[in-house]
Amino acid sequence: MPASRTRPPDQRRRGSGAARPPVVEAVVRWAGAGLDRWKRLSRTWRVSIAAALAAVVAAGVWLALPEPSDEPRARQYLAFKACLLTDSHGIAGKDAAPVWEGMRRASLKTHAKIQYLAVPGPATVANARPYLASLVQRQCGVIIAAGKLATDTVTANARGFAEAHFVVLGTAGAAENVRAVQVSGTPVADAVERVVSEAVG
Repeated sequence: MPASRTRPPDQRRRGSGAARPPVVEAVVRWAGAGLDRWKRLSRTWRVSIAAALAAVVAAGVWLALPEPSDEPRARQYLAFKACLLTDSHGIAGKDAAPVWEGMRRASLKTHAKIQYLAVPGPATVANARPYLASLVQRQCGVIIAAGKLATDTVTANARGFAEAHFVVLGTAGAAENVRAVQVSGTPVADAVERVVSEAVG
């Protein structure tokens, strides 16, 4: 008698009508009941509930976002200061503008501080000397002269401020603490940027 080909009970394929697990059946019933209740609601109630859910979701997303810092991170400057002496036109003057641009570039590169001081009133060395002395008292690491008035003032008074370091564009005076920067054939801003960067070290 041929052997039976009937599979053991645990290996028989379940039919498509097999009963679902109790947990799945409960979830299906709950979802169906909720959908039925939703369909019975008026359109106004549906809109109100949807708007409330959207507000809850939006609030959750907003709370999950990191809080922005109160202030942008402050730039860390060095203690070194490069200072500029100008005539009454300040850094807007034709002689001072390219010098200030070079100092600004050097500051971005080295994080050195930069300052300028304009000389108001008569364009004389005697009138400008107290302003030069003010920059020396501020302990500027290097003091740059922009224009004829500032250059003449540095040349005439550099020996009296032996502890200071000065830079003039063109021909320097006889004092050892005055450095002359030749700018013929070189943009003034580039030359000044180089000088300030070298002074910062």
